[in-house]
Amino acid sequence: MEFLSRHKRETALAILLLFVFICMSIFVFKQPFGDGPDEINRYKVVSYIENHGSIPVGDDPEIIIDGYGASYAFQPILTYMIEGYLLHLISPLNLDPDTKLIIARYVNVLIGLLAAFYTFKLSTVLFGDSLTSYLFSLAVILLPQNIFIYTYVNTDGMGLLSVIMMIYALILGYKTDFDRESLYTLSIGIILCLMSYYNCYGYILMVFIAFVIYFLKRKDTEKMFKKGIPVALSVFLMAGWWFFRNILLYGGDIFALSARKECAQLTGNILWLENMANTYQAQGYSLKEMVFDTDYFTLVWKSFIAMFGPMSIPTHHYVYMAFKYIFFICLLSLFIPKKASFLPDLEKKDKIIMLISMVTAMMIPAILALYYSYTWDFQPQGRYYLPCMIPLFFVLCIGMEKLIGFICDLLKRFSKTEKTPAYTRVSFYVLLYVFFFSALIISIYEMIKYYASTL
Repeated sequence: MEFLSRHKRETALAILLLFVFICMSIFVFKQPFGDGPDEINRYKVVSYIENHGSIPVGDDPEIIIDGYGASYAFQPILTYMIEGYLLHLISPLNLDPDTKLIIARYVNVLIGLLAAFYTFKLSTVLFGDSLTSYLFSLAVILLPQNIFIYTYVNTDGMGLLSVIMMIYALILGYKTDFDRESLYTLSIGIILCLMSYYNCYGYILMVFIAFVIYFLKRKDTEKMFKKGIPVALSVFLMAGWWFFRNILLYGGDIFALSARKECAQLTGNILWLENMANTYQAQGYSLKEMVFDTDYFTLVWKSFIAMFGPMSIPTHHYVYMAFKYIFFICLLSLFIPKKASFLPDLEKKDKIIMLISMVTAMMIPAILALYYSYTWDFQPQGRYYLPCMIPLFFVLCIGMEKLIGFICDLLKRFSKTEKTPAYTRVSFYVLLYVFFFSALIISIYEMIKYYASTL
């Protein structure tokens, strides 16, 4: 079902991007420096690049995190590099610190707008029904925590953009026998992922396996190498240098994880490190006890939907309730014996491959976040689970489409006119669209109200 003409879709996308830009800008200007999770220590890396015009080594004293003893420069820092070199380039302007912070934050805003644009493109290959396609786009783009993640200095936002690009490129490739657009997008997505956020690396593995399966299934290994080698070479040239740099700097430690841990042990505060070492695993608690007998699950759930600042600014209680019921209803509706319009133009076996790939990739960052909190540092933060967002909302939208379709089928049996079920169907979707806009607006209002009360 085509809900809007192409021209109207493009206009709607432009309006949506403008709305998103305004919402992100409110966060950019309203939240104080450092209220975004660990923004102060992230910004140290940006400031170093600005001041020195070079990339710091992870153990440079200028960027060490007080207490913890390591720095964010051990992990990929493409976002910080863009921000730092941009500020270095305009340093002759002698801008004040607040202005420089705003400029750095707007790099993330631009990443967020790109993510919104590719989410919209992704929705068109995920669903054949335009109403469900728009539902997916709005659910992802307008998720309050998703808006927030692009408004302070971090690498998480670029990681999310890379996930969206990789999934879009993979599905488009399955539809077009991996045409140029899909290969270009896939290359850029993998490069951005490698250079931004370890938690998203599972998607690279998913894309690689699904790419190989596509050609093996068609018994065309020659084409697989013909199309795959240019992607691999571009990734090697554009992202490989970072990992060779790690090997040289940190004694062969390609991901610099051991180097970061050793740096923390050497330069960190003893009491701080002892407190971190007192994990739930070290105390003998089970993983189940950590998740359900503490506030871990509640905090993760709430901060996945909306929890701003240093995990201290929740949205309205009714927003959480609404999301909880919508999620629950969508999951139950997956079992309704009715076809949905997901992954149009793909063969049944390819659909199964894609579903398995996305669900598996979704599980990897979730498992990593759980493992990290259980064994290393208790961090019940929803932002670690945001890489799961695309496959999760894809599955939820399938459930919602099934439910709405089932209700409309029932109406057909009793209504005297064919227009009633059609109008009802559109009405259900419009109500959901309004909800996602409202949830974001309410959440922004709660954030503004919080900061107004603390001045």
